[in-house]
Amino acid sequence: IVVTNYSVRFNSFIPDDLANSASVATTLNFMLADYSIALAAKKLGKEADAQALFNRSANWKLLFDASETGGSPGIPGFLKARLSNGSYIKDFDAYAWGGATGNEYTEAAAYQYRFYVPHDPQGLAQAYGESGVMCKALEEMMTAPATFHLGTWGLHHEQIEMVTNCFGQYEHNNQPVHHVLYMFKGAGCPTLGQKWIRKTLDIVYGDVPGFSGDEDNGEMGSWFVLSALGLYQLVPGSEYYEIGSPLFEHVDLRVGNATLSIIAEGNTAATPYIRSVSFNGRPLHDLRIKFVELQRGGVLNFTMTSEEQLAAEFYQPNLLADF
Repeated sequence: IVVTNYSVRFNSFIPDDLANSASVATTLNFMLADYSIALAAKKLGKEADAQALFNRSANWKLLFDASETGGSPGIPGFLKARLSNGSYIKDFDAYAWGGATGNEYTEAAAYQYRFYVPHDPQGLAQAYGESGVMCKALEEMMTAPATFHLGTWGLHHEQIEMVTNCFGQYEHNNQPVHHVLYMFKGAGCPTLGQKWIRKTLDIVYGDVPGFSGDEDNGEMGSWFVLSALGLYQLVPGSEYYEIGSPLFEHVDLRVGNATLSIIAEGNTAATPYIRSVSFNGRPLHDLRIKFVELQRGGVLNFTMTSEEQLAAEFYQPNLLADF
């Protein structure tokens, strides 16, 4: 029934007044799943199915209200629940965990789901309007007070862990935000992402035993391992890995019968920014690489810097997406 509501009756969003739970979170997860399945369909040569799924994955725009602040003092723009009559819910609160109705978001508030479009970061940046606006909104998430309202969800360990173990509204102790630091690049400001990736590796993981929150299915550990290598798969099913900010100077990985060497000579806590990166001598100006290339082995070579502007000069976005 939920799938029928989502795909046919209500133009690809789950109405809050008809949802079993978490209307916004579930809708956005379905859209990410649509995109991932579209990638598989395209690979199988099923172009019509791929295009239909791809088009449906773009309907996150139906939930985005560019004028909404939800009581936050910064840049407007949030993903909000809508009703079966097409209207947005009333009394929207960006800090209310579960949402104003308690039926909108899973284990988080609208603030944590604000950038939950990992399959279309450039599209989300366009929805925010002028160039650089989404960068500012992302930066606000990192630096805002760790305010939370109980809403109807009540007090759980996730809110406490966000306040004590993380920073700003960035709830790294739980899964809904684990993609967010890799959205900076799609917004046009990868160096800010590199800065916050390194801060997360250093602060949230640091020297304290254990994890900042739920280690569900190994996600906290795998986030650290991938990010410490300077890599991250932003979209399930995508052939690309995003490039972040490596933590180590030299890592060798055995990949089948090949060896993948990740080198960042002279890398220190003071050099979170990528001055340049290449794979087997080929510059990766768009800060991404295909997984199949990594599988074959070779050398992923980083030159790191403390100068953010130098790193910004290296980045050249490639707007050719998966479709």
